[in-house]
Amino acid sequence: MKKTTRTLTAALVLGSLGLGSVIGHAADYEDATNVTTEGRVTILENDTNDPVVPDPENPEEEVTPEEPTNPHPGLLRINYVSNFDFGQIKNVSRAIEQEARQDYVWSGGQETGRVPFVATEDRRGTDRLGWELQVSQPKQLTDASGHELQGATITLSGLRYANASDSAPVVNPNELVLGEAAQTLATADATQGAGAWTLALGNADGEGQTDGVVLRVPANTTKNDTVYSTAIVWELVADPTTGTGE
Repeated sequence: MKKTTRTLTAALVLGSLGLGSVIGHAADYEDATNVTTEGRVTILENDTNDPVVPDPENPEEEVTPEEPTNPHPGLLRINYVSNFDFGQIKNVSRAIEQEARQDYVWSGGQETGRVPFVATEDRRGTDRLGWELQVSQPKQLTDASGHELQGATITLSGLRYANASDSAPVVNPNELVLGEAAQTLATADATQGAGAWTLALGNADGEGQTDGVVLRVPANTTKNDTVYSTAIVWELVADPTTGTGE
């Protein structure tokens, strides 16, 4: 899919910079009792790289993740994505179902747990046509020697935006089993998803885990006593409604 990034063109108020004069709109005195004046604001390009990460549970507040945020600038960007940590599991023969641990962030000067989440931001102008958040898992969980954890799956469910409204992105209501093909987590059209949004993956279960990210390993799976890991790929596709498919 062709990826596009729209650029917001900002006007400079030359007079305020000493580079020229700004000719304002003169007041329109229609008659003795009616006057029309002008209100004006100039939007300047935001060239800072401070990511906005709304709290998944209290979106009106911002949080600071303990893990690094995205260092790359852009008007359309993924500001932060939680890693999935399933903790430690004993090598047993029965089937395994393990929820991912909560992520930890700083909020109001205190460390607090939050379900894994994805923070996006769209600061493009009025020519934006929305976006689509996708996820894939190109390869199976493997250990350091390249041995795969055969049949193991990572499932996402219960996707939600705490500040649901008409302008909120639309989440995929289905349970998603991660695989090689990219799957859609959330979509936004031209009237949705502008600004900063945080997609929560499930709900906290009261034991420091989330019911929205689950690892399943079939019974009688051969397992080495070691660490297994995999790469999970997240992509924010600009203007998916333009029909410029892959």
